[in-house]
Amino acid sequence: MEWAAPLVFGLGTVAGMMFITAALAVPFKFSERRFVRLNRGLGLVSGLVSLAFGLFIVYQMGYMSGLFTHNPNRVPR
Repeated sequence: MEWAAPLVFGLGTVAGMMFITAALAVPFKFSERRFVRLNRGLGLVSGLVSLAFGLFIVYQMGYMSGLFTHNPNRVPR
């Protein structure tokens, strides 16, 4: 039964990702025909927010934590 915990964790992760994706897709689905400009705006804003968040993560991990420098701040135990 030692395989049960990773299986439950994996299924929960997949289910959570499906739920979040569906929750984010609902505004796009409802706005695609009636509000064409709003739908384009939502797509643009969500893309820019995703890009900004990704760049923030790269900056935090790469430069603040030292991943891309010669002096990493995190030392494994």
